[in-house]
Amino acid sequence: MGPRRGRRKPETPKRRSASPPRGTPRREASLGSSSRQHSRRRIGWIKEIRNLQKSTDLLIRKYPFSRQAREICTTFTRGVDFSWQAQALLALQEVLPGTLWSYN
Repeated sequence: MGPRRGRRKPETPKRRSASPPRGTPRREASLGSSSRQHSRRRIGWIKEIRNLQKSTDLLIRKYPFSRQAREICTTFTRGVDFSWQAQALLALQEVLPGTLWSYN
């Protein structure tokens, strides 16, 4: 559905035929998404991003994030297992989404 438009009354009443005259090409419905649909989707994405930036809840749960952080740490430290404080993991988890969006 497109935007609602107000209908204008024609200046002089004209009779319209049901089909266009012969020889004029008919417009075919496009199979791809129109630019209007694309812009609506983009606006929806932008609204979702803004809502996520305003919220203070975590995007990833704490335990899966801590497992991933520990795995990355052991990968880069050649197998040395460091102990992580819970507050350090939480601070890292809260900071990361903000830094990811600032570069894009």
